[in-house]
Amino acid sequence: MKPMEILTKALFVSFCLMSFCSGVMIGVGGTAFLLACNLYETWGKLIGSILFSLGILAIVMFEMKLFTGLISDIPEMGAKNLWKLPVCFLGNILGVLFAATLVYFSPLANSVIPQAQALMSVKLEAEYWGANALCSSILCGFLITLSIGAVNYAPRKGLSTTVGVMFPIIVFAFCGFDHSVANTLYMFFLGFSGKAVVYLLICVLGNILGGVILPILSLFRIWSNKTEKVKEEN
Repeated sequence: MKPMEILTKALFVSFCLMSFCSGVMIGVGGTAFLLACNLYETWGKLIGSILFSLGILAIVMFEMKLFTGLISDIPEMGAKNLWKLPVCFLGNILGVLFAATLVYFSPLANSVIPQAQALMSVKLEAEYWGANALCSSILCGFLITLSIGAVNYAPRKGLSTTVGVMFPIIVFAFCGFDHSVANTLYMFFLGFSGKAVVYLLICVLGNILGGVILPILSLFRIWSNKTEKVKEEN
């Protein structure tokens, strides 16, 4: 067996494991969000949003693979690397379901499960639930990209990377925007149905659309700057 083949397989296994671990962190963060909402009525959502953002911070710090974070790489990913998206999403889902199963049989279940059921029931029973899911998940995808982008942007501007990563996450969690991976946790506690699966798929689409907005605009800006530079030289 060639060394390159061994390396490729090792990298693939590592990618899968990091995707799974990322899903676990989303599950933990989502559980903390639900628990805070249950315990602290007025301030619960804000406290829960901060706690949820710590899960994303851990993902960024340890370079785990999150589907909604990987979306920002689509414009520059190339066809050969598109396999990462479904593999990462599957790993995230398995990680979330693993965390959800542990929570289900833990002492937190009595507080967390009813909160998750109430949260998803409201969304699924809304009159325009499909449109709501799409718009909400687009906004979530946009904010996730801002959070991931802060890793590179914040240090160049002398800003805190931690704050840069956490703040957009706090905003999307506090606003209740739909994150396709986190929603899997809430749906697990509610119980999957055909409508719930469709809702989740709409959220996946919305997260993708929202996640590529900034990267595409950045590429367009780079192209525009190059075009202007060429014109000036001529």
